[in-house]
Amino acid sequence: MEKRRVLIIIGSDSDISQCEKGLMLLSSNKDKTEVIGVITCSIHRNTDELLQVISRVAEKDLADVIIAGAGMANHLTGTIDAYLRYALRNKKISVIGVAFNGKKFEDNVAATLSIIKVLNTQVIYKGVGSTGFLDACDFAIFGELPKIILPFLKYSISRELKEALKFIEIIKEER
Repeated sequence: MEKRRVLIIIGSDSDISQCEKGLMLLSSNKDKTEVIGVITCSIHRNTDELLQVISRVAEKDLADVIIAGAGMANHLTGTIDAYLRYALRNKKISVIGVAFNGKKFEDNVAATLSIIKVLNTQVIYKGVGSTGFLDACDFAIFGELPKIILPFLKYSISRELKEALKFIEIIKEER
């Protein structure tokens, strides 16, 4: 079996302490896994930079797995998956999602729901906090990666205000 190539992306350095046990597991399994990088990059503050990283990794076939983790409203994980599938049409890189613990219980719930409630995502959810990250790393090393099926594209529709209101009326009549 070839080494599994793993890229780790976290949304904030405030979450990196929750990665310690998982990073140690990856480090102790260098014969099975190559970590190509541990990147801190906020999807909100560094959008272009993050999408460039994902594009480069996909284009050069550098990773088999991306472990993505963030807290609060975890947009990082879903955005990476959506960008890989819809924009880049990539079906080689699996995305494993982790919800990092926040200061409040509500933050943890929001981070988890931001991963598991996104429609048509193919993110592999592995849990919350240090334990979730450790499980994600374990899966990245030893787990059987799923076959990725590229979703159908759904094109955007641009309407003028009058057309949008007319469309709403048609929908109401159909109900």
